[in-house]
Amino acid sequence: MVAIANNQLLQVIQLSDGKDLTAEILPFGAIIKSIKFKKQEMTLCVDDPQYYLENPFYLGATVGRYANRIAKGRFSLSGTQYQLETNNGPNSLHGGVKGFNKVLWQVTKQTESEVELYYCSPDGEQGFPGELQVWQTISAKNGELALRFKATTNKETLVNFTNHCYFNLDGGESINDHSVQVNTSHYLPIDKTSIPLNEAALVTGSCFDFTKPSQVGEALSAIHPQLEAGNGFDHCYIFNDDSSLKTMATLTSPHTKVNLTLKSTQPGMQLYTANFVGAPFKARQALCVEAQNWPDAPNRENYPKANLLPDEVYEQVIIYAFS
Repeated sequence: MVAIANNQLLQVIQLSDGKDLTAEILPFGAIIKSIKFKKQEMTLCVDDPQYYLENPFYLGATVGRYANRIAKGRFSLSGTQYQLETNNGPNSLHGGVKGFNKVLWQVTKQTESEVELYYCSPDGEQGFPGELQVWQTISAKNGELALRFKATTNKETLVNFTNHCYFNLDGGESINDHSVQVNTSHYLPIDKTSIPLNEAALVTGSCFDFTKPSQVGEALSAIHPQLEAGNGFDHCYIFNDDSSLKTMATLTSPHTKVNLTLKSTQPGMQLYTANFVGAPFKARQALCVEAQNWPDAPNRENYPKANLLPDEVYEQVIIYAFS
């Protein structure tokens, strides 16, 4: 990192839909530094770009090669076992100590409303096999910020990207007043290390039921063993795996009346209530809706496919729509 000039590392790219939506993108980490809708900041954001060189809470970062957790950092592909560095208790989280959130992506195309970023991850980086080429296009149009991912490999590997924006639609010190709706009936309960248990759970009758708009603070105040396991919500809600673009969740502020709707082709969405965020922010000051594959999918036969072969192209879409 030190070999790259600071002005290159800390470049800020401005995007606009020409109307109400603007965004600031950092090629370092392919980070969405800021999203503003009608001039109101929508995310947890630090003014000084220097902060994002460390960025301990993954603010707005692109995470990979494998978003979320892999149990004990171990997985097998076609009979070969691999061991990743463990950076989250006994598990590997978000691609390791130096995941895609800690590398400089190349700017390959840029307009006022769109930027294309490229990164080539060498074979063996952070323990993952295969040279992985990744393109991410971020575009602002009609109140939507769309992220389009594409990746190819020269050797069987794992791929699972997401974005880690922390949303707070009114700039308050708590997410409790926000309401959220999640359009699915099942989630993955976790063990004490945040690895999924064997069976999915039905949300009905529990604080995990957001099938109708529900206040975040009220849900967080419930007594539930799974809230204790995650120190709040840090769970994957599961959707169908048909690669269709689906509306996963809607977040609403009662103060600004802004709605954020998450749409994605991904089969899962991690709902995270910023339980471990610290200074300059507060725990539970924001909420993440991370469209992604299911945690520990490489080690679960009944989970959506997590591997990528040399003759395949990984393609996923995440859209943040504001109204």
